Amino acid sequence: MSVASAAILASALRPKESGSSSGGSKTIGQSIADKPLQWLIVVGVLGYVASKALKGAIKTGGETRTEGAETASENNPFAFNNFLDWSRVPAGTKILTYQEALARARQIYNALDVVAYENEDIVVGVFTSIPSKIQVAQVAKAFADNFGKDILTYIKDGNKTFNFWTSGLSDANYQRVIDNVARKPKY
Repeated sequence: MSVASAAILASALRPKESGSSSGGSKTIGQSIADKPLQWLIVVGVLGYVASKALKGAIKTGGETRTEGAETASENNPFAFNNFLDWSRVPAGTKILTYQEALARARQIYNALDVVAYENEDIVVGVFTSIPSKIQVAQVAKAFADNFGKDILTYIKDGNKTFNFWTSGLSDANYQRVIDNVARKPKY
């Protein structure tokens, strides 16, 4: 709490001294009636501080759904180290060559590696065009190998190294990617 907000709070709580000797102290209700603007500011500041304090403690529905996509389970294609167990891949499964996976990873990287305007449709389109989770895992691995970044973090936050105005995918498009990949068959 800043010094200014503390001073406003203190002045709102301090009873107003008057020339009359009524002897009684003011109630909070009377203080609110006398100084409504100060009380509005006090309540606003306290509400803001409370919302910031509770923001990390309470999960929204989107955070709960996304949490499953960002774990390192064997069923998560974005956790490619656990997902790409080639001994479990059935024979005849259509997989990408490394160059094909790298080309799709570059499409994603280039769509968000801009100075002022990201092309979110390209990122969503790349993930939509990939038919299986095994191929998503291959693209995620090629992305990490070549750009040194986690693909989920990159599509969520954008390229923060030099481009200060980029922010990655919108929450809605990020969730579209997560939901789309979750519906794909494993192989």
